[in-house]
Amino acid sequence: MGTLNVIALALVGALFFVWPIPHTGSLRDLLLAASLVLFGYLAWRDSQPKAVLRELSFPVMVLAAFTVWLYIVAIFISPETAWSLDEIHGQWERALAAMAAGVLVALAVSRNPILRPWALVVVFVTLMVHIVYVDLEAVKYWVGHAGSYRFDGLTGGPDKVNYLSNMLFCFLLAELFYRATCKKRMLLFPNSVLAVIFLLAVVSEFGELTRNGIVTLVLMLLVLGALYLFGRGSRVKISAAFVGIIAMFLVVLVGVGLITSARQSSTLSNLLATVPLAWDTEHNQAWQDTEKYGVPRLPSGEPVDISTYLRVAWFKEGLKLVSEHPLGIGYGRNAYGHGMMAKYGVSKGHSHSGLLDIAIGVGIPGALLWIVLFASLMVLAYRRIRAAPNYPAVLLLLVLVDYGARVLLDSVQRDHMLQQFMFLAGLAAVMMVTETRTVGRNKAAKKHG
Repeated sequence: MGTLNVIALALVGALFFVWPIPHTGSLRDLLLAASLVLFGYLAWRDSQPKAVLRELSFPVMVLAAFTVWLYIVAIFISPETAWSLDEIHGQWERALAAMAAGVLVALAVSRNPILRPWALVVVFVTLMVHIVYVDLEAVKYWVGHAGSYRFDGLTGGPDKVNYLSNMLFCFLLAELFYRATCKKRMLLFPNSVLAVIFLLAVVSEFGELTRNGIVTLVLMLLVLGALYLFGRGSRVKISAAFVGIIAMFLVVLVGVGLITSARQSSTLSNLLATVPLAWDTEHNQAWQDTEKYGVPRLPSGEPVDISTYLRVAWFKEGLKLVSEHPLGIGYGRNAYGHGMMAKYGVSKGHSHSGLLDIAIGVGIPGALLWIVLFASLMVLAYRRIRAAPNYPAVLLLLVLVDYGARVLLDSVQRDHMLQQFMFLAGLAAVMMVTETRTVGRNKAAKKHG
């Protein structure tokens, strides 16, 4: 494999391991810069990037247009230009650097059939280390305590470590699909080891008890099922084992969802009654400051489900900001909070919807460009899957579904979560294209041979 290649892959593993750990910003930047330099050299030495970029030209143009629009809003539209430019530098430019690193890794291994799977295995194993740590936390607690508890892992929050669990499931489900349909493997593990890792990932979902994580996993399974049935037409025979595994996994997810719901003290009737009260933000102002205004009560005298109340109220106020500022108020993690401060004198960090945060920050044009970027990559991945067996294409599609759904439900368009997504998207997209081209060359060689 070569000493330089081993060092380069170890660098990727270190970067992906450190990324979600709090208070490691300087180390992240150092590892990211080193990855860009080393893989930039390897890609320049071993690949032909122009051919790859031609096939990804439309998503690249959309990404460039989105980036330019961020600067236009910050300089010409935002009332807080300095703040928005600082956020673009601290957030978006780092995200682009992360995507560039993923692209360079894929280019560097594109002509090396031995090295190519190892680039994915390193990321996969790094994610697995985080998940095993959560499992150990959970088992240690469950041995001595009754009831449920949510564990932070090394990331500082159950929601943040759940992003890693779902990323791991992207790799696992893509591998399951690849093995079931193509009788090949990309991840270098036998079925027995993969089954154990699958169980460890399921245990982590019980340890995190994150409702939005379960929702995104169900969506991933639905997409995978549709892809399995329709993605390759009559060329695929449905495997009973594959159907059984998916069905079992769905049952497990339902169980996790029921346990998560059981942790909530609110009944279904309480939740339903909370929504209209939360939507009436003009007359109920507790969403601005629950300590100042107190937790609202329903006509029955019960307190509202506070999580639902705040999410609904903040979502409505976010929509109002978009309608009042259709071109945005400036890109930033806390665009919602800046909008609230300017309007009400109350600072709230984010709206709990990443897509809404984007629309508030860079307006409707920016949100549309972001959606088009996702859609273009999804279409390209689907076409590649139909064209030839392609593990990176399935991985890319699942990563887009996972992160795209999470962006709708949580404010994940920020910090290491955004950077890890951009890295994986760049890695999988370029590997998808180079993998398909390799398959095409092999088929042509066999035909003429």
